[in-house]
Amino acid sequence: MALAHLVWITSLVLGKAENDILLLQRPGLLLERTAHEHDLAGRSVYLIMTDRFSRDNDQPCEGDNWCNGTLKGITAHLDYIDGMGWDCIWVTPVVRNVYGPDQGESGYGYHGYWAQDFYEIDPSFGSKEDLKELVSETHRRGMCFILDVVLNHVGPVHSLKELSRIKPFNDPGFFNLLNISGMTFDDYATKAANWPYPVQALGPGAACWLDYTEDGIPDGTNNGTYCNNYLTNNYSFENYLQDRAHGPAYLKYCGTGDYICPGYNETVVLNGWFYDLPDLNHSVPFVRHFLKEWVLHMVKEFHVDGLRLDTASYIPPDFLAEVQDMLLHLARPVPIFGEVTAVNLSYHASFQSRDGRGILAGLSNFPLTYSAIPGYCGWPNAILSPIAQFDLTYLASATQEQSSMLYADTDLLMNMMDNQDEMPIAGLYHTSAGPFSPGEGGCQDDRSLLLNAWAWLMFAKGMPVVTWGDEQGNPFYRMSLWQHGWKTDTWQYKLLRRMNHIRARRQLGRTAAKVQHGSKRLFVFQRGEPNSIAGVWVFTNNLPSGSEVVYPVAPPPAPPGMHWQDILFGQLFDISEGRVAAGSRPLVLALSTEHVSS
Repeated sequence: MALAHLVWITSLVLGKAENDILLLQRPGLLLERTAHEHDLAGRSVYLIMTDRFSRDNDQPCEGDNWCNGTLKGITAHLDYIDGMGWDCIWVTPVVRNVYGPDQGESGYGYHGYWAQDFYEIDPSFGSKEDLKELVSETHRRGMCFILDVVLNHVGPVHSLKELSRIKPFNDPGFFNLLNISGMTFDDYATKAANWPYPVQALGPGAACWLDYTEDGIPDGTNNGTYCNNYLTNNYSFENYLQDRAHGPAYLKYCGTGDYICPGYNETVVLNGWFYDLPDLNHSVPFVRHFLKEWVLHMVKEFHVDGLRLDTASYIPPDFLAEVQDMLLHLARPVPIFGEVTAVNLSYHASFQSRDGRGILAGLSNFPLTYSAIPGYCGWPNAILSPIAQFDLTYLASATQEQSSMLYADTDLLMNMMDNQDEMPIAGLYHTSAGPFSPGEGGCQDDRSLLLNAWAWLMFAKGMPVVTWGDEQGNPFYRMSLWQHGWKTDTWQYKLLRRMNHIRARRQLGRTAAKVQHGSKRLFVFQRGEPNSIAGVWVFTNNLPSGSEVVYPVAPPPAPPGMHWQDILFGQLFDISEGRVAAGSRPLVLALSTEHVSS
């Protein structure tokens, strides 16, 4: 094959290893944002858990206790975030939380998702003034602010006494109490040997059938299987539960939208509790009215640009539509991004629109996320891991299906390789002795896999989301950031800055997307309008570092005076007879007139 266009760029070696990344460094790497815009479609997002981002300490912190990061701490390091070129920040919930510890193993409310008092900002995070300052300073830098909220449930409750502290929902009449029958509220809410009372919105009885013991007591574990189809992370035929499986072999477990699982019950999904978190009854006028007024207050009082809505698939769609309609009719429309943790594409898309009516403007894009995490990293704990481990066919297929008319707006889908509830990308191992044991391989041990995963994430159609600490190589679940010193010279920080720069310079946020090739090891897609010189071709793979790759597709011949160039790493590549030959690192090919990065 003839070598086409040797690409030479001025570069800086980030480290001493031979495979360290080469990135172009020159003044004005990032485009200046001239004004804050409220249209969030196609924007890149940096996710922050307030408790784990910044405090005056250099000792690492993790686990279920409070680490005491603050809103002021985020404000103090906005330049660090802005330096990577993020369009938006997404901050986890800020209302006063049930401090903890919760009964059992649930830990403390440091994460923000256990509301105790909707009227207050949690004092561990700061004050209303601190939140206003954070949003104002975010806007001053041209970034948008997305606030996380919970409208499905409140913090853990096990008795009337504990319920009395929840403001304003301090009465059992505000909650769904499926099958309470003759029980008292205390009996219904207490964790005991006959758990699963209260009736659960996830797990047996909701996502799959619920077994009962011989004496008629519901078995919330289904004899230890819950709604799992495998009891290990080994997805061989022998490990499929066969007669005890609760769904098909392609699913690790049954979840929301998996109607194919026998026993799936949408009523229980919508009206059951989330473990010991009481499920709000949205048909109660006070509940409905208060939540809408509270959301409107948070948007107007703090000038947030978007809301991320936790556990959206457990909330009645008519209520979701009411809240979103209210916010879209404001002078400054505010989209809601619903968390719908499903792989059923039609079910997932129905939370953007159904029966001709809009529901939520945006969604967390779990159908692609749950294909990409095992597809690139071999991660064994995703819903689709039984079929998608190191197989990019499923990501390509789901991407292609999303590009049809299935969704109302694919530019408002948040793509992720991790998030606040998942293992960080640098900790996504391939193999382990068991579901909860340490592992090895995957993106945890192979930089090339991580690079390809991020190339997909940052250039796929939609809104790329990266979690705090990823830019420092953090591999630990919900680990604090401060011990890393907010360094800006790590290869991860520079790579994400480079990717955001390319997205901005090439104006890729809302451009068209087209799948060019999808197979087990390779995924190639195109961004940009047809015949546009601003578009890019993105070549990704899930092969180990050092592998040689031949992609069976290639861009069309370059116009006279131009050539195709890798604008991400400046690595050399061959184009011959409609194929591209390269190493295992991803390629982002763009048209250029100079032998310099775009």
